[in-house]
Parts: sequence; structure tokens; C-alpha cells
Amino acid sequence: MRRVSVSILAAIAAIGVVNVMATPVPSNSGYTSVDVSSQNSPSKTSSGDCKIQPTPFVIPSLQQWDGGKGEWKISKSTRLVIDPKYAKGISLDSEHSVMVNPSTLQDYAAMFKAEIKEVTGLDVTVVVDSNSGKDDIFLTLGADAKDASLNHEGYLLDIGKKGVTIQAVTSRGAFWGTRTLLQMLILANENDFALPQGSARDYPNYNERLTMHDIARKPVPLSDIKEYATMTSFFKYNTQQLHFNDNPGMQTKNLMPDWQTKYSGFRLKSDNEEFAKYANADVSYTKQEMREYQDFLKTRGVDLIPEIDLPAHSLAFTKIHPEWSIQSDTVRGDWLDLGNPEVQQFTKDLWAEFGGWFDAKHLSIGADEYDATKGDMARAFVNDMHDFIAAKFNKTVRMWGSDKQLPGKLDIDTDIQTVHWDWTYSNPIELMQRGHKVTNLNAPDCYLVPRSQSYEDFIDEQKVYELWEPWVFDILDRANASRNARPDEPLLTGGGFANWIDFLSESVTRVEVYDRLSKAAGAYAEKLWTGAKNPDNIAYEQWAPLAKKLRENIPGITLDRRPESKGQFLISYDFEDGSVKDDSGNNYDGKLSNGAKVVDIGEGHGKAVQLTADSFITTPLESIRYPYAIGMWVKPNGDQKADAVLLESGDGKVLISNSTSPTITFEQDGNRYNTQIVLPPNTWSHIAFSADGTKTSVFYNMRRQAIVNYFNPRWDQLRNETMLLTGPINTIGSKSGNSVDGLIDGFFVLNRASYGGEMAFLGKHYANALP
Repeated sequence: MRRVSVSILAAIAAIGVVNVMATPVPSNSGYTSVDVSSQNSPSKTSSGDCKIQPTPFVIPSLQQWDGGKGEWKISKSTRLVIDPKYAKGISLDSEHSVMVNPSTLQDYAAMFKAEIKEVTGLDVTVVVDSNSGKDDIFLTLGADAKDASLNHEGYLLDIGKKGVTIQAVTSRGAFWGTRTLLQMLILANENDFALPQGSARDYPNYNERLTMHDIARKPVPLSDIKEYATMTSFFKYNTQQLHFNDNPGMQTKNLMPDWQTKYSGFRLKSDNEEFAKYANADVSYTKQEMREYQDFLKTRGVDLIPEIDLPAHSLAFTKIHPEWSIQSDTVRGDWLDLGNPEVQQFTKDLWAEFGGWFDAKHLSIGADEYDATKGDMARAFVNDMHDFIAAKFNKTVRMWGSDKQLPGKLDIDTDIQTVHWDWTYSNPIELMQRGHKVTNLNAPDCYLVPRSQSYEDFIDEQKVYELWEPWVFDILDRANASRNARPDEPLLTGGGFANWIDFLSESVTRVEVYDRLSKAAGAYAEKLWTGAKNPDNIAYEQWAPLAKKLRENIPGITLDRRPESKGQFLISYDFEDGSVKDDSGNNYDGKLSNGAKVVDIGEGHGKAVQLTADSFITTPLESIRYPYAIGMWVKPNGDQKADAVLLESGDGKVLISNSTSPTITFEQDGNRYNTQIVLPPNTWSHIAFSADGTKTSVFYNMRRQAIVNYFNPRWDQLRNETMLLTGPINTIGSKSGNSVDGLIDGFFVLNRASYGGEMAFLGKHYANALP
């Protein structure tokens, strides 16, 4: 077999480079365009004197900045110094913070220390001390609580010759100051991490900066939701709403006679047998896990709002108790019958069981998309649940805006907060006129529904940045006072964006969900905190690349699944030196594990790795998100275990066959995708996969043979559609004793997509002889 040198790899990569440049859309926003290329470096006159430092770029933008004339540099001697008067951060928070369970300056500092190390490589020390030096970052409270803009979440940041100081009224306000400093470090020159001297006075325009996640219709591990919170708190979101129960959209029982067999989600797992039966077997969370998760959230400045959506979206309950559904074939099977006394008692018992799990001041009862013929009954239910929850937990109720679709004479209690989502279901302006607090999640502007074809697959970041504001409920008619609120409307709490899965759990992977969330978060954060009031607004074309750099460098994130690479080859193993050395230049060397060995087999392949069902090759990487190409030569033995694994990671598997068919099969998030490609036994075959942003192609013997599809079950689609899969590259074979039994050679991973002509070139250079 030929030794695949780095120079050959470079030549291979060169023939396949495809540069796709996005055409910028002209800005119609009227924002002043400014040069931000040197915002984190001092401008100098011809005589060498420093100019006033311009406003540093962060997301969301600073409300006020008074530039200095020099720089401050973090160093090995830098300490995170906590004012001993406020180390626990409780005295002021308990009086002023809107957080139910606020964290302390010490907790925030411990996390900030780890983030600084990840960004700069510097291991700073955390100390409690009343004195700080010129190299230190000093965290303190004691800012003026009577200053309405600083209280509850504002902060003062001073970067000067005497060091850095972050001062706030509440510990959460101080935490937002560390987010600003962290972003400045990410965008600073990596040689010295110098920051501009100056002072900022920063605060949010809106109290509620919300992300909502549908975790009911797709099994989402708690580790993913933690990363959602880490990412959004980086942009100063302070609220996360989790939608704990739901099911795919349904029409009527007579159109869906098999409605009881459809997938449903209820993600809360009680140890009380009466309620444990509703929890999902694939993914659900215990009381202890929810306690630990809320403790995780508080160290990121985030409040959790739990949602149990009743009386619609309730298939998790009606499939076990079909007698609780409305007994008519012309209604949906997931609608609970509010006229049934057992249902009325169940809804209270359900919240009595789970409401106490959460610190939140607000509990969401959903209450949307119910039977419009039972308007007053549904309104009475909402009011009754409000009274019950207030009496039992001393908490207020939130609901999705639904009053227009639930017509009736009974008024909904004005203490109930409404999350507006659709003009067909509620009028947010009239709701505020009637005294309701309203949060803006208006669809489609604030709705992310991956691959649904009804809402946006990816949020239009530029549209949000240039046109959306929390007070805008009609982005196409912003000047219409009957369709939009006043920016200073006191009953407008804020807004954000919602991430729904709807019908399509199998259409988007966990990694692809995170990709969409991270690309949406920055623009909404900008508008929720500073928005149109920002005096230093820059054109989207200048804002976007800096936003991209920030979101791709958030500490603590793994779901981006884009490993660092010096070139287009991420991994290249040819095994010719008897080891699993990476020839890409990235040093992602593999490890032969559990009996895997390099053998000299000839056959035009020189050396290859022999695997048995128990052996495997481990790489230092987990997975790769599109774009990518992965390929290898495989000679499987004739006798394979069912579901034998070719590639595996925590994100999924590539199986050489599945339990019902001898075909290459992808497995991700509990779903399987059959390719119809069969690898013949005792024969060398080249198999490769490539994802380009819209599809995953499968190449057999260096020619594309299949595109991975899933079946869209939505009643107005009912067709096969292309699937974008995450590339699992943690092991070749499997750690679970179910590896492919045979020979592996010429394994490579490209960090871009590849196509037919290049795939043939690649395969031939990893072996002298074709099969």
C-alpha cells in the first residue's frame, strides 16, 4: 500500500475545494456602519499617542461606554478577587434580585476561572480579599440599588491601569459583567489578550430574555439542555422554559385511528407509581436530576420555567387513559375532556406532584390549541389552575396565548401571564390593554422548527438583527400601533425565541438542533438587552462574523462537534508504520484497543487493522457535524453479529447491517436510517459518507449510491426527505463488544463535504488495487 504523505493529502484536498460564498444582503436598517476591526486594540496617532478606545464589540452591545486611552492585559499573575463584604452575594440579592434562587459571587467566580483558562490558557487564582492589584479582576456588589437601570441585572465595568472591577447591585448583575469580559477576551489578540481601557454602564432593556425548548417530542439528554443554558447565558439570556410533555401534531381520531400508538413525551419521572407510568422510557428526568439541573442553572444566571401543557398536547396521558379523551371521533385524541371530573382532579394531582420540584416563580400550564367549542370550559380550567397553583405553591401561572381560539364570556384572570405566539390565537396588544403581562414569542419571527416546512428551519439572523424588537409583534407592519406595543410598555416583559420539534424528531439530530440554536441566539440577545437604543449599531455584515467567532468559542460547549484542524483533513490513518498514527498533521492519533492489531495482508493494501467483535480503534474525537466526509476500506468476514458496528460515538452509530437487513444503516437519537447498500463478505469494499448541509450521501466503491432519507409523517407531506446526519468518529468498531469482524484500512475524515470524482481519487491513493 502506498504511504499517504502529507503532501499527497494536500494535493487530494486541493482538487475538492468548494468555496461557497454567501451574497450579502444590503442593509436597509439605517444603522451607521463603523470599522470594528480594531475595536479591541488602541488606535494611535502618528506621534504614537493613544486615541480614546472605541466601544468594544460584545453581544449584547454595551448600553454605555466611556473609552480610556490604553490597554489592560490579563497575565499569569491575574487573580479573581471577591469582595469579602459580598462573597456570598445574598444580602442584596434577597431584596432586589428577580431570581428565586440566586447564586453567589464565589460560585460565579469559580466558573469564570475555568472559562478564562479555556479561552486564554491562564490558570488564574480565586481569592476573597478586600484589596486587588493592577493585574486583578475585582468582583463586588454595592452599586446603587436605587438606580432603576442597574437594579436588578445591571453592572458597572471598569478596565483601567489599576485593574478590572465589576460592580453590581445583585450577584447576577455581576455575572453578566463577567460575560462581557469573557467575550472581550475571546475577541482579543490571542498573543497577549489585551483589552481596551474604559468604563461601561450596562443593563437590559427587558427583564425577561427567554428561550423555550421542546424536549417532549425528541428525547434530549440533560447534558444537552445544560449546554443550551451555557450557550444562552453567554449572551445574557436569563430565562429557560422547558416544554415537558407533548406529541406529534394530530388532526382527528377518525383521520388518525391509530392515535394511541403515536409517540408521546412526558419527561418527568416520579418515584410515585401513580405518576411514574407516564414518564418516557427513553429519556426522562428524576426529581434529583431536576434539583441538580436547577443548581446548575443558577450558576449561569438562569431561571427555569417548567411547562406541563394541558388540556391539549396530552397524549402521554390519554393513551393510558383513553376514557379521559373527548369521546368524539371528530376531535383530537390528545385532548383531555375537561367535562370529566376525573380529568379535573388529575390535572391538579399532576401539578401537586411536580410543581414542588421547581424553584420557579412561574409555572406554565400551556393551555393552547384546545377544542374551540369548549371555550368557557377551557377558560374556567385556566382560572381554576391559577387559583390552585397560587394557593398550593404561591406561584403564578403562565399560558400560551389562546383566548381568541377559546371564545367565551368568562374573563381569564389578569394575574395569568401570556406568552404570545400567534395572532390567530391571541391579540397581544389587547391582552396588555386588559392588564395581562405579555412575553413576545410571535411566530414565525421567534419560532425555530427544524425542517418543518411550516416555520423557519434556521432563524433568519439578519432579519432579526435589522427588523425585530421585543415590542414588534408584526415585523411586516412595524409602524402599526394596533399590531405592535410601545417599546416602554410596562406590561411587555420581554421575549426571545422558541425551539419546537413538532412532527419531526427523526428529521434532525441533537447536534443539528444545537447548531440552529446557537445561530439564533446572538441576534435576539442583542435586541432583548440593547436593541434599537444602541448608539453604536453596526451593519449586519460587520456584526455577523464577530458573532460567529463568539458562538464558536463559547467555553464549556461540546455540541458544536467541529474539531479543530490545521487543514481540510481532520484524520488520516493508513497503518503502514504498524500504528494508528494520524498523518493529517493534527496529531489525532488513534489507539488499538481490546485486541485490535495491525497485520500485513498484502492484497494491494499493505498493512491494515484486524478487528474482531470485541476489538476496536479509539480516536480522540467524538463526532463531526456537517460539512464532512468520512471514508475507509472494509473487508468484513462472512459471519457478523446482528447490528455489527462500523463507526460509533455518543451521537450515534454506523452499522454494517441491522437486525432485519444486511444493509449499511445509520443510527442516531434512537432512529435508524437504512441505506440499501450491502457490503459483500470476504471482499474489499470502499465505503464513505459525506454531509454537505442538506443531505448525507453514501459512496460505495467510490461512487455515490444512496442519499439517506427519513419518512416525513406529517399529513401534508407523507414523503421521503433527505437527512443530515452527524458523523460518529469516536471508535472504529464498538466498545460494547459488537464491532464489525474483519479488516479496516485507509480511514480518513475531511472537515468538508466530498463528491464523486474526489472520492475515487481518495480511495485509489489509500490502496494500490481496487476490488
